[in-house]
Amino acid sequence: MGMHVTETVHAESRFSVESPGYRVNFWQKTSLGSWNLDAYVLSDVDDVGEVLRWVEEHASGRRFEVFAELDAETLGAFETPRFTGLVRLLGTNPNVGESVVVVHLEKI
Repeated sequence: MGMHVTETVHAESRFSVESPGYRVNFWQKTSLGSWNLDAYVLSDVDDVGEVLRWVEEHASGRRFEVFAELDAETLGAFETPRFTGLVRLLGTNPNVGESVVVVHLEKI
């Protein structure tokens, strides 16, 4: 399926976020064939160009995804999950469409 481009008139959106948070996921394949994930939140960012420069400096050859966060969410400790919606701006998740073995049980 290809991209579709449709001309439109300018209209004011329902809402706008002037300085969204950005989420960056770096993916690296392990020797076992699974993917390790290093995830980061970038805040107080001037624009997406700044995010892309940061990604380029820190990717070290890894695959990556870049998202804009939909809601302002307080930064918490590393162990605190983030729940805001995300809009993918760049990249893909290498696990999409892949079966993953979570646990393997054997009859004894």
